Amino acid sequence: MNVGMMTDTYIPQVNGVATSVNLFKRYLENLGERVYVFAPMVPKNESNAFKVSGLKFLWEKQHRLAIPISHKIYNLTSRLNIDIIHSHAPFSMGFQALRVSEKLGIPHVHTYHTLLTEYRHYIPLPFRPTEEAVKEFSAWFCNLTDTVIAPTDKIKDELLGYGVTVPIHVLPTGIDVENFQRPLTFSIKQKHSIPQNHKIILFAGRIAKEKNVDFLLEAFALLRASFKNVTLIMAGNGPEMQEILHKARRLGLERNVILTGYVNRNVLIEYYRQADVFAFASVTETQGLVVLEALAAGLPVVAVAKEGVKDVLRNEVGCLLLDEVEVVSFAKALEKMLKDEEFSKEMTKKGVKYVTEHWSMMTMARKVDEIYRELVLSSTKKRRKKDGTKSFFTYLRRFGLRVF
Repeated sequence: MNVGMMTDTYIPQVNGVATSVNLFKRYLENLGERVYVFAPMVPKNESNAFKVSGLKFLWEKQHRLAIPISHKIYNLTSRLNIDIIHSHAPFSMGFQALRVSEKLGIPHVHTYHTLLTEYRHYIPLPFRPTEEAVKEFSAWFCNLTDTVIAPTDKIKDELLGYGVTVPIHVLPTGIDVENFQRPLTFSIKQKHSIPQNHKIILFAGRIAKEKNVDFLLEAFALLRASFKNVTLIMAGNGPEMQEILHKARRLGLERNVILTGYVNRNVLIEYYRQADVFAFASVTETQGLVVLEALAAGLPVVAVAKEGVKDVLRNEVGCLLLDEVEVVSFAKALEKMLKDEEFSKEMTKKGVKYVTEHWSMMTMARKVDEIYRELVLSSTKKRRKKDGTKSFFTYLRRFGLRVF
């Protein structure tokens, strides 16, 4: 089967969607499928990955907005004999997925990775849409596809509430566990000149408001009052980098807080393997892949049990979960993981076992493959008529793109 994946973000970008698309591509290929990725950023030497023209976001320099040339993508997908389209964002590449699916008469699967209502602040005023407009836009897009994949039950319930009527499958992204247990190649303490007697708290992800990184810094400052030999590493890039650096200086923590900037995923695994505890306070996650990756690497987790995180973790099964975003409780949980070595070792063992048994990437890839095959087999039936042209422009205007 030839699968065309269309996404607005892909590796080497570091985020959950890029990681998910790459993992499914690799594991579906292991199952014998041919998977082609179309994105504005792709690795130079990756086979079957096609770069689409794009522009940098004015307010998000590390991302690109795909500006696909429709006829070129259509001609390419036609030449590749694509059997099914799988989109991973309801924006520029998502629109291309709709067009290609309709013109080629092939099924279209969409994964709704992100709670878009939580990310409206990235669109500057006066273009920022209302929450209700985002919900209607999401329902409109999903209902133009053949089936939707939701990473969690929570997301499925959200989409049903928006008015999505096409079939919704709950299917999280799995973890390539074996990749997180390979031998180490360098020392992060040497790389960052961290004293050997220091414990390391790690955060990995976008340095952005929705990840609650400011809260993590406050919890770390409180922890430092009673636990001096500790360093916080924030691995990733994002719009709050400078603000976090300034705040660390104001709190007198500049020697104990390290912001790495962009870290290649293979290198990031080395950070997971060598840290002592993973700290995660985001309350807007769709799934929270990084917490599962930490467990797979044998790194116990302290996190807030909100949104996607509470759907994938179990308290005291590799982690300590807090019900609310409360700085004192979070700092105490970090301190327990760092000081109680027996408890930390127990969490490490339970975490690796839990991810291995419940979150295998191959298991998830087989389930996606089954969805593909069922849709392709049924695609000979008369496809739903999708009269979406008028709605297309109407919803784009409501979503804030006034130029249409």
